[in-house]
Amino acid sequence: MPKSKVIFITATDTGVGKTVVTYCLGALLQAQGFNVGVMKPVQCAGEDAQFLKKALGLRDKLKLINPFCAPEPLSPHLAFRRAKIKFDKQRVQDGLKKLQACHDIVLVEGAGGLMVPLTNGYYNVDMIADLKAQVIIVARLGLGTINHTLLTVNEAKKRGLKILGLIFCQTKPGKKGLPERTNPQEIEKLSGVKVLGIIPYLKPLNRKIILRRCQNLKLSGTLSPK
Repeated sequence: MPKSKVIFITATDTGVGKTVVTYCLGALLQAQGFNVGVMKPVQCAGEDAQFLKKALGLRDKLKLINPFCAPEPLSPHLAFRRAKIKFDKQRVQDGLKKLQACHDIVLVEGAGGLMVPLTNGYYNVDMIADLKAQVIIVARLGLGTINHTLLTVNEAKKRGLKILGLIFCQTKPGKKGLPERTNPQEIEKLSGVKVLGIIPYLKPLNRKIILRRCQNLKLSGTLSPK
């Protein structure tokens, strides 16, 4: 039996739509017939893991989906220190193996960007390498995203990570200005990384809306297991 594919959803910053992207990818892949699992190894406040479990109809235990959870919305290394939680990378790796045994594809949502510290000297980018995951980078559409996205792409390449592509997420309603309309194409040209698509502002955020409005995402041959 081929090993399931692990795709790590990272971002240029916090609050740019990683959870929305993870849900959209999960729903679209499920609609294509894939058995999709998710993992949120680190969660600092919020209920992203709970939302993904419920929205995607997953039966995996929440502790397996989200092994490390701190109550405060802080950088993980600080949130864990204040909550007296000891982060254990081996526990994450073991949990992922269990999820891989049950699913064709596992989408792993990170906390913040590549260089967010999980504990002293251990960053998201290190966890991605340890999990042997391929990467999708989520970016916002507006002014400033060229710089943030290129820095993220360059760091990922420097670390030897395989980047599957970029997804832009519109996190607020409103008409797109010139930067929002042109940034994806410019970034694709400058970075050499393909844009998988743009997720529009979605409200309500549900499966029916996703399947209707997110068909632009280029998933065929990119996310399917090999």
